[in-house]
Amino acid sequence: MKTAVPLLILAAICAPSMPAQTTGTDDLTADSGSSKIEFGRTTPEMKEILQRSRPVENRAVPAPAFAVHTPNNKFIMTIGGTIAPVLGYDIGNNLYKQDGAGISFVTSAIPVPAAAGHKGDFYINPINGSVDLQIVGLANTPNEISGYVKVGTNGISPSLVLQRAFITYRNFTAGMKLTLMQDAYACQPPTIDPEGPSGCISNVAYEIGYTSKSYNGFRFAAALDMPTFYSSNGYYRGKDFPEFDGKQVADYGDAEQLIPDIPAWVEYSFSQWNRIRVSAILRNFAYRDLVANKTRHMAGWGVMLSGNIQPVKQIILYYQFAYGKGIGSYLQDIAGKPLSFVPDDARPGRMTASPMAGFNFGVSFNPSSKLQFNAMFSQSRIWKVRDYCNALDESQNYRYALYGAVNCFYNITPYLQWGIEYLWGRRETWNIGGANDSRIQTQIAFNF
Repeated sequence: MKTAVPLLILAAICAPSMPAQTTGTDDLTADSGSSKIEFGRTTPEMKEILQRSRPVENRAVPAPAFAVHTPNNKFIMTIGGTIAPVLGYDIGNNLYKQDGAGISFVTSAIPVPAAAGHKGDFYINPINGSVDLQIVGLANTPNEISGYVKVGTNGISPSLVLQRAFITYRNFTAGMKLTLMQDAYACQPPTIDPEGPSGCISNVAYEIGYTSKSYNGFRFAAALDMPTFYSSNGYYRGKDFPEFDGKQVADYGDAEQLIPDIPAWVEYSFSQWNRIRVSAILRNFAYRDLVANKTRHMAGWGVMLSGNIQPVKQIILYYQFAYGKGIGSYLQDIAGKPLSFVPDDARPGRMTASPMAGFNFGVSFNPSSKLQFNAMFSQSRIWKVRDYCNALDESQNYRYALYGAVNCFYNITPYLQWGIEYLWGRRETWNIGGANDSRIQTQIAFNF
């Protein structure tokens, strides 16, 4: 993986000088209608083609400024990326130093209580960046196909991790991508913080899904997800049910998860930023009941209302309300904690799905094409796990979390952006109280 990015960049640099294949059997010639390969700036038409199959997410890599392509744009290949060092200061806690946090403002990782001598932390983080490769073939035809790969750091380690890898063909998408359950347009305005609001439905899944074309504003989608999950940065966090070292009556090692998660949604758009979506997900959890000596299955489910409102051109509102049972791996702040499915005290040997919810509100103000102001507030919460959480380690004891952010972004040039941000979060537990953390940070981002 460490050598993959330099090789990709070298290929893009060398591509213009490589002789084009012109034999009659050349697939590129036959499909594109041209044997000529060019290298140059991406035009508005090419950017529109690229954007159709690029991921929509917080701080996404913009469509690259240069591309290898045929004259008619039937074939396009781009390599782009972002380098975005961050400088910041935690006030009230040392969230930056916690496992799985770093530059990600993970409210569920706020230490409770804040320890004396650790109620602040200054940091400079230069390892916030990513590189992506995108190839589009047969563009603007019914058989248009696109492949997208993204690797980058997680803001904690300089090692590269695979963050996205998927193909798109005829409204189908398959690979490692943001789950279809996530409404990326409604989840949040942009943040410097890679994590984002605590209550956002957000995770990366191994998924195959279908999204329909628009029928007078109506669209629908459905998918199959692997019943495991990854973080928003693409690295594996684990399953969302626990292991008890033989102390409980449910066994997870002897029951494979044979049924995928099934997310789906239906949406109506009045315009690009005036839209409403209703989403749902069905999950299945298999486990061994050691009291009855049998394999049992139980359902998890979730529903979500989300969308945007644009009352005037310069202002965009974001909203999301999600509720369900056993959907912790899809909730930003609860993902990675063994709380979705817990023992049922009333029925020895059985498990139960925990109720939980996430709420997000946000607003963007865009006075000009160069300047943007954002504000947002979010909450994630879980119920009916008090006794279980009190038996876990402090880091797993979770009742609810609050998240707030305000920021400003200024586009210095088409390649360079500066931002400044204030974050506030609170984590509350079941029996050891709660704690806050505030963060002030700034970022300079170079996009290429």
